Amino acid sequence: MNEQGEYWRDLRTVLAVAQTGSLSAAARQLGISHATVFRHVNQIEVKLEVKLFERNREGYSLTPAGEEITELASKFDRDLVVLERKLLGQEIQPRGLVRITTTDTLLINFLSPIFADLQKCYPDIELEINCSNELVNLNRRDAEIAIRPSKASPDNMVGRKISNLSVGIYGTVKDHSNLLDDAGKLRNFALLKSLNWIGPDESLAHLHIYKWLQRHELYPRVRTRHNSLLAVADAVRNGGGVAILPCFMAAIDPTLLALKRPLEDFDNEVWILTHPDLRNVGRIRVCMDFLNKAISEKREVLEGS
Repeated sequence: MNEQGEYWRDLRTVLAVAQTGSLSAAARQLGISHATVFRHVNQIEVKLEVKLFERNREGYSLTPAGEEITELASKFDRDLVVLERKLLGQEIQPRGLVRITTTDTLLINFLSPIFADLQKCYPDIELEINCSNELVNLNRRDAEIAIRPSKASPDNMVGRKISNLSVGIYGTVKDHSNLLDDAGKLRNFALLKSLNWIGPDESLAHLHIYKWLQRHELYPRVRTRHNSLLAVADAVRNGGGVAILPCFMAAIDPTLLALKRPLEDFDNEVWILTHPDLRNVGRIRVCMDFLNKAISEKREVLEGS
């Protein structure tokens, strides 16, 4: 035990003797031997170069110096009990601002009720949601937490893969039912190359959807481009053409028809990320754990099952 630890140990022994009036009673209270109590009291008197107790037949009574020391030790002991309760989470709740960035599709179609549950559970946490399809730089502290489609965690971030992310090709029941056979399967993939497509513009070139369209030589068929997948879905809904959309987004819209779902060669995931310097900050860790659990419980929605 270091010197500070010994000092506090001896102070607690003095406090116990002052409260009980004898070495034997203090020993029982502290769960140590009579001789150990005697030694601790002597040690602190030597350190302080002052007499703390008068020894007499009735027991141990405090000197004026002992009364002063005991009052200070008693206050410190009470403060320590309060601190211990707080550390055990009995009186402390995480608080402060947590900035989260995510995409508009994840927010509006999936995350909003989860964020509401988070604030109900931790009312002292304030959430600031950056709804953007652009990549936000966590290194610059534009946000503390990112929930995003990604293939892997960036090298300079820490986090967890929460789920796979499934997408499909969608049109409308009104305009595209004739492309499906009696079993509800796409008659011929080549038919898709004759259709008008709606897709993300170059500001969303980092998205797997954009890359998939390029890889399959379908991007030249994209006649309408948007910087938001919400806008893409709305354009499909209103008869503008077909598009690749996340399955979780299309599943809640009865006007959308799955022409091919899921796309087998579309490989994407949903990650929750933060900066390494922030992972042990209390409010960040609490939010990360809550969101990871809540999203994982609804993983089948993201995976299109």
